[in-house]
Formats: sequence, C-alpha cells, structure tokens
Amino acid sequence: MLQGGGQLMKVRKIYLSHSLADIDTSNEQKHPLPQQVERILQIKGFCQKKQDLYTAEISEAILQFQKTEKLVPTGILDPITYCRLCEADISEIIPLKEFQRADMALVQGHILINKSKRQLILLNGNSQIRNYPIGIGKPATPTPEGNYAIATKILNPGGMLGTRWMGLNFDPNYGIHGNNAPWSIGQLASHGCVRMYNNHVEELFTLVRLGTPVVIRP
Repeated sequence: MLQGGGQLMKVRKIYLSHSLADIDTSNEQKHPLPQQVERILQIKGFCQKKQDLYTAEISEAILQFQKTEKLVPTGILDPITYCRLCEADISEIIPLKEFQRADMALVQGHILINKSKRQLILLNGNSQIRNYPIGIGKPATPTPEGNYAIATKILNPGGMLGTRWMGLNFDPNYGIHGNNAPWSIGQLASHGCVRMYNNHVEELFTLVRLGTPVVIRP
C-alpha cells in the first residue's frame, strides 16, 4: 500500500519454514505447514477438529476463509491466502525509503503491460530493457487496466504461480507471476493476473524493486 504521495509502502515479509510447493493438495499428506494452518483456521473458527494431514476438511476450511476475505476461492493454500491467514506476529512493516534494493534492480525501472499485444515491456527511464510475452485474464476475469506498483515479491510460491510472484498494490489477488502451464502464455487464460514463463519472471524479479510502477493498458 502506497502512502504519503508514494513515499511509504507497507511491505509484509513472511518467513516460511517449508515451501508451499512441497504440499501435494491432491492427496492426504502429513506436513508441518498444514498443521500450522489448521491451528490458525481453528482459532478463526473455520475448522472444527484437529488434523495433521492436508485433508479435504482443511481444503474446505481454506475455501470458506478465502470467501470471507474476498480472495479467489480455490481451497488451495497459495501465498496470498497464507499471508492473509498469518498476521503481524510474523510480519514486518518497512518504509519503502528504508528498503534495500537488489543489486541488479533498475534505478528508474517501470513496467508497461500491453494487453492487446500480450506484451510486458520493462523500461529504465526512457530506454526499453526487456520485452516479454505474457498471458492475461480471460474475458470473464479480465486483467484490470490502470496505474499500479509492485507491492509484494515472493520467491518460489509454487503451483499455478510458478517460481516468482510480484503482487500489485491495489488488490492482493492480482500480480505478475510465473506458471506451471507454459502453453497459456499469449492466451486469455488467467483469473486476471499476468502470467510469464518462469525463466522470464525470474529475470524480471531481479530487475525490479518494491514500488516499481506498473502501467496496464488495453
């Protein structure tokens, strides 16, 4: 969230002991992370009995929680759902001016997304640095147009989000991410997010910083 004319941004840092990609949601699987999530869901009133497996009951509790939070109701423990479940005791709020940029981050970097051409263009000042093919939202769930900024960066979110996630500041459900369906690049296939090939999103991730402007045009 940008505040004070864009000078401050609330940045949440979430520290996971295990990767979300390690959890196989198609089968009941014993894993420490579902146990932790189940305890949180119990406290919030979405889960009744204690589980130590990733079961259908936990998936249904996650689905109901997502509906309550106005997230995309998938029943899957994705990074956005996990961040919404886990509150400030494992988060840090950092002023943007104090956040250290990655060594490779562009000083004047900004992103232009052209929906009609299915292209993401990375610029540094007036110079074009990269041009990537992308996939965008389906007609029923179009990618929103407007002026935004990179608000979150998550390494290895896994699953349908691929190897990198860069969330936009106006809604936690929307972002630029990798994917596990490379055929969808160039297509109208997402719930509104911008999809990239994993190797492209990994490169982009290193070149942009939190607060990088993102302009999405028709």
